[in-house]
Amino acid sequence: MKLIGVLGGTSWPSTMLPYRLLNEDVQQRLGGHHSARIALYSIDYHAIKSRYGDGWAEIPGLLRKEIETLLSFRPDCWMIANNTLHHAYDQIADTLPKDAPFFHAVHLVRDHLVARGLRRVLLLGTLFTMESGFYAAPLEAAGLQVDIPAKEDRDMVQAIQSRLAKGEMDESFARSFRALLARHEAAGCEAVITACTELPLVINQSLTAMAVVDPLVLQCKACVDFAIA
Repeated sequence: MKLIGVLGGTSWPSTMLPYRLLNEDVQQRLGGHHSARIALYSIDYHAIKSRYGDGWAEIPGLLRKEIETLLSFRPDCWMIANNTLHHAYDQIADTLPKDAPFFHAVHLVRDHLVARGLRRVLLLGTLFTMESGFYAAPLEAAGLQVDIPAKEDRDMVQAIQSRLAKGEMDESFARSFRALLARHEAAGCEAVITACTELPLVINQSLTAMAVVDPLVLQCKACVDFAIA
């Protein structure tokens, strides 16, 4: 079995998810006492997170150092368990080693939506992910219609995400998301992208009839496909 590299630590609740997903998938496929071979590198997120406002230009360089540490473990493939940081990855991708394939969340989501014939999708994530366009642009280039919540709803999603990242959970989160999802389903959306690794802690198929597309699940599946091929 090949070694899967995971860059995590951008919140401890969400960093637990890829470890669980990778091992559950390997156990389901291989049975016995099999578990995934994982190099999980959990970073100290403060230096990067504190620059999201007016210091974005510094983030790609900070991320590069963390990626270099992960790649020093010599994984056979790797992923970043954070959607927003894919924008910083895109800015340095051409300068990174190509020894191991990287499974890009946005590209996997795009291909998944196109393959399933889903045409109109709701994008949820951090304010940066929802507002900057880096996530929506590749989807729109593939012919998808990407809906972004109204400002009030974006602020609500960000507020809940921030609390989830600290390990908080409240029953009001599910109620708020259920109402938001219902509005967009009524407007014609066929799927919702949980483009922040904390959101699947609340948003699942029980909240909506729309397809729930979790980038982290797609990344983990791609990694396991590669690792056991």
